[in-house]
Amino acid sequence: MSYIPLSTATKNPVVNDNIELRLQPQQCVTLRQGRDCFATIKVQWQKTMPQSLCLYQVNKKLNDQRRQLKCWENNHQGQINIEFESSETIIYQLRTQQGDRLVAQTKVVVSWLHKNTTRRRHWRLF
Repeated sequence: MSYIPLSTATKNPVVNDNIELRLQPQQCVTLRQGRDCFATIKVQWQKTMPQSLCLYQVNKKLNDQRRQLKCWENNHQGQINIEFESSETIIYQLRTQQGDRLVAQTKVVVSWLHKNTTRRRHWRLF
C-alpha cells in the first residue's frame, strides 16, 4: 500500500485500497489571518472489507505531531464528529491498528477573509 500525496488528499473523497474517507466541511474560514477557526467536522469512512483502523489528527506546525482521535475494531465503516479549533490546516489520517500503516488521509484547510496587517491605526480627535 502506498502513501497518498497531500495533493491528492485535497480532493473529496479520498479513495485508497477500497477505502473512502470524507470530511465535511473541508474548509474552515476565519475573519483574520492567524486567528483560530472553529467548526464541527464530520468524519466518515467506508471500506469494502472490515478492518481495525484508527483516526489521527496531524499538526504539521508541530513537526507532524499525531493525536489519536478514535479507533474502530474490525468494521466496514466509521463516523465521528470533531470540534475543530486551529489557525492552521490540519491533516486527518486513517491508519491500521496493527502496523500503524497509513491507508487514507485528507485535511481541513483554514482560510481567512482579511489578511493580518502589521500596521497600527492611529486615531485623532482633531
